[in-house]
Amino acid sequence: MLGWEFPPFISGGLGVHCYELTKALARKGVEIDFFMPDAGQPVNAPWMNVVRVGCPEKKEDLQRSRAGPYGPEFRRLFSMKPGKDFFSMGFFDAVWAYNELAGRAVAEMNATRHYDLIHGHDWITMNAGIAAKKLTGRPLVFFVHSTEYDRTANLSPFQWIVGIEKAGVDAADLVMTNSRMMERQLWEKYGAGRQKTRVVYNAVDACRFQCDRALEKAGFGMAGKIVLFHGRLSIQKGPDFFLMAAKKVLEKEPDTTFVVSGKGDFLERLVKLAIDLGIEDRVVFTGYLPDEKLPLLYAASDVYVLPSVSEPFGITVLEAMAAGTPVIVSKTTGASEIVRHCLRVDFWDVDEMANKIIALLRYGELKEVLTDGAGTEVRGFSWGKAAEETIQVYCELVGK
Repeated sequence: MLGWEFPPFISGGLGVHCYELTKALARKGVEIDFFMPDAGQPVNAPWMNVVRVGCPEKKEDLQRSRAGPYGPEFRRLFSMKPGKDFFSMGFFDAVWAYNELAGRAVAEMNATRHYDLIHGHDWITMNAGIAAKKLTGRPLVFFVHSTEYDRTANLSPFQWIVGIEKAGVDAADLVMTNSRMMERQLWEKYGAGRQKTRVVYNAVDACRFQCDRALEKAGFGMAGKIVLFHGRLSIQKGPDFFLMAAKKVLEKEPDTTFVVSGKGDFLERLVKLAIDLGIEDRVVFTGYLPDEKLPLLYAASDVYVLPSVSEPFGITVLEAMAAGTPVIVSKTTGASEIVRHCLRVDFWDVDEMANKIIALLRYGELKEVLTDGAGTEVRGFSWGKAAEETIQVYCELVGK
């Protein structure tokens, strides 16, 4: 398996998926070598063999042919110095270096390990997967968690990344993704044949998110009602719509606190927006939240809102449900395909978003119906089930 992020090096749902899925696969007897960039710190995953791909000692070790997928124009941007780790390099330099080295590493280890298949995640591993398939002759499956169209909210996709995604989809023997919405995108924008795609929904470790709600609210030092946004602060996730809805809610419920949890390139813009809206005294920006504190924040919150413009799935929806927090989710979120005990809204309709937030803050019976139903429903979204469905895809490639 080719990955990019893995706890403690994690920035979103991709890292959670790799951690939980590999653990569940291992429980079902799948033996995994997990390749990831070497960040110079230990990775705790005793259920599998973690192969940390290190940077080369010499820049010349990474030279590719002019016909390579990155081309000479990209190679001129390369500025890595010997001895640096991937996470101290520029992002695109790091992706290039890791893919070049990981593809070779898989081929070298296959000589003794005799892999049944190669499983890659998203565009940041696709060139490594393509190379490893060519060098080993092993079947290749990619899990597409999101595309460049999603990450840019369909506004300005970087065509260089779209090209890598298209090449990965073309090279894969099968392509997995996390919602029907994403599957249609693979058909329509990447030319994947319908017989080539498989949907495996994400899941949640529900037990991890069960906390004492009253205790956690006091522990965060915030009184009154709390409405939470948690996720990467980017155009894709719609945090600006969250703040615009907050302005309208505060006109009716002035003692409410709105929490924006996460990091990203939208932070400065969001702080300015809160000031421009005149609600800066009712908005708390937490910045990055350590993984162990996330269940506590969900439990302290009265409402969770995910107003994503384009969200392939949204694991945070399941996490909030598991914590007993009622959820409002945009209709352009993959999780809304399978979750019944939530309220849905168009991401751009801040009036309706505000109405639904106010309803959950005011009407205890509505909140109780959602949380009680969600508590039962979320137990059906297990990583064990996701692992079983993943193994079915593996069996299609290598035989039972």
